[in-house]
Amino acid sequence: MEQDSATPVVPAPASSPHASLTPIGGGERITALDKIRGFALLGIAAMNVEWFTRPISELGRGVDPSLHGVDWLVSWLVYVLVQGKFWTLFSLLFGIGFAVMLGRAEDRGSAFVTPYVRRIIGLFLFGAMHYIFIWTGDILHEYAFAALGLLLIVSRSWKSWLLILVSVVAAGVALKLKAMPMLIALCVLVGLMMFFLHRGSLARYRKWGVTVYCLPFVIGLIVAAGLTAFPQFKPGEKPEQAAQRQERVQERAKERAEEIRIYTTATYTESVRHRAAQFTEHLPQAAGLSFMALPMFPIGFWFVRSGIVARLREHAGLFRRLAAWALPIGLGMTVLSAWLLPTFPNDGGGGPDPFRMTVGSLFQLGALLLCLGYFAGLVLVTTSRWGARWLAPLAYAGRMALSNYILASVIGTWFFSGYGLGFYGQVSRPGQMLFVLAVFVLQIGFSYLWLQKFRYGPLEWLWRAITYWTLPPMRRQAEQAPSQVMAAR
Repeated sequence: MEQDSATPVVPAPASSPHASLTPIGGGERITALDKIRGFALLGIAAMNVEWFTRPISELGRGVDPSLHGVDWLVSWLVYVLVQGKFWTLFSLLFGIGFAVMLGRAEDRGSAFVTPYVRRIIGLFLFGAMHYIFIWTGDILHEYAFAALGLLLIVSRSWKSWLLILVSVVAAGVALKLKAMPMLIALCVLVGLMMFFLHRGSLARYRKWGVTVYCLPFVIGLIVAAGLTAFPQFKPGEKPEQAAQRQERVQERAKERAEEIRIYTTATYTESVRHRAAQFTEHLPQAAGLSFMALPMFPIGFWFVRSGIVARLREHAGLFRRLAAWALPIGLGMTVLSAWLLPTFPNDGGGGPDPFRMTVGSLFQLGALLLCLGYFAGLVLVTTSRWGARWLAPLAYAGRMALSNYILASVIGTWFFSGYGLGFYGQVSRPGQMLFVLAVFVLQIGFSYLWLQKFRYGPLEWLWRAITYWTLPPMRRQAEQAPSQVMAAR
């Protein structure tokens, strides 16, 4: 199916300067990364299942305060160990994939920007259709924003700046200027990274990625500490502000009630109309999330360009040190945020609250450390002898990550929604975890059977067709099936 982790990730065959960039073949893949991608899929599913049966507007408010006993314990464990960790892990893997594709283009002397722009457009379209026709918890369209930022950071040309300027103006006008502040801020962030990474060493990609991710949350901690130490500087709430806050609380309550109604009693057609109306309102928030996704991309880019990904086993010491430091510190910060969160609940009214800022900053900083710790630990496990063998099934799901991500949403909405089996609000938290495991096992089996006949997953094939503007061969002929390659090892 793929190369092992000791094999260079970016091949360098001789080719003409005008060679075209083609889809990556099975022999050019790294098995360990597919296994990590498969494990990340399981983490994403464990995170998402709660929001198939709970209003997604409550995302970010921590553990449901109405839960008790085992339900509360499972939710607490998901909050601490899963929430916010696996979409960042996917962001890291996305940056790795970007660097691999760029390296292949450079080695072949082929164009990169045009195929990658098509790849970004395809990702956004997949995300938009997922959001509108299946479920509002999509992250693909948000990755597309961040992927465009990474492309601009690496390309550094005036044409790229012209492209982003036109895109920002068009997006702002299309969204009635609501998204302009977030999009302009994103442009500033991309511009700064383009400037400082232009002539720097490869290490700057890693350092800037970590710095840009951490900076907003460190600032939040400093502001929260200042407001706590000097409460006289905290602006008092005026009567009109209190009234506005109460209005926002009431609006959130109405949105929550409408969301529950849509999930429990609406027809599929009505649900699609509701999600389509939400999508344009949600796009400014997508730009905001890309603030957190974008910094993870250069870190993944650095892992490839530094040669670490091509020789994972040779860098086992680095991954052991990373896991030894990142996992306990990240876990400690996340546990502390989980402990503080019930003390300072969010009523949905907004407003600068230093305690909520502290909790949020601790959580996000801990999520970054746990993400890096998970990645390091998974590299060590998947490249070990027993891990290479016993975790091999994860690679089947990982090779079809896009298809399996969408498929999990299809199954989840069908099982829980009113236009499906109607189990919304009726499955305990432990039951939800069992549901996730059962679906994931089925997906591994489906992926295994599919990859015996075909080279790519169905959506992976379509995405490659969009990216390379050609129809790549789908059926396996001379190429070995994945199980045969694994068995040969």
